[in-house]
Amino acid sequence: MQEYILLLSSKNSLLVKKGKVINTTFGKIDTRNIEIGDIVETKKEIFVAVKPTITDLIKKCRRGAQVVLPKDACQIAAITGMRYGWRCLDAGSGSGFLAIFLGNIVGGKGRVYTYEKRKEFYEIAKKNIEMCGLEKVVKIRNEDVLKARERNLDLITLDLKNAHMLVEMAKKKLKTGGWLVVYSPHIEEQIRVREEMEKHGFYIYATIENIQRRWKSLFGYTHPEPSGILHTGFMTFGRKTL
Repeated sequence: MQEYILLLSSKNSLLVKKGKVINTTFGKIDTRNIEIGDIVETKKEIFVAVKPTITDLIKKCRRGAQVVLPKDACQIAAITGMRYGWRCLDAGSGSGFLAIFLGNIVGGKGRVYTYEKRKEFYEIAKKNIEMCGLEKVVKIRNEDVLKARERNLDLITLDLKNAHMLVEMAKKKLKTGGWLVVYSPHIEEQIRVREEMEKHGFYIYATIENIQRRWKSLFGYTHPEPSGILHTGFMTFGRKTL
């Protein structure tokens, strides 16, 4: 795994690979001998070197398919109460963002098995997982999730077309009390998912939409930023009962 360092100032942040001299908008930076806690001065800025978090690294990941953003991924972690050591299944991987986020939480004693049947997305997600140093935790497979062999899972997340057709399969793979979370940009799919969850005896916790707006304050005037991502998708949360 290539080591990354986050250079942080009061106004800017810059994620850089350690081990070479790079040209940036702030000037030339020699990262070969930078250690955590070092002060790094350029012609335009003074940074402190810190260890990047998973959200810093995800910003550097390549995007292929549409991704589940941290604002939605954090709701999955908060609502399910997922923790270190959980075993999770994720489909489809897309660019791997959600699998990476989950893998960072379950840690070395846990596992995330993520399935992506499209080869081009699989390759992108695989490289992103490796860049984030999670290849021992997040196991990606270039297969249809219908071929998944994992059982007794704590959490299954689905972000793919016709996810409602996989609810029965998910029930067979979850442990009692395990969570099924379905992400979709379309409410019609969530309606179908809820119908299938009810049919198969899931306890339906909620269907939610998570909208966030950033605000800015300049020279004593405060208001929402005029642009940004508001709607990304809906999520339905259910738990296996009997």
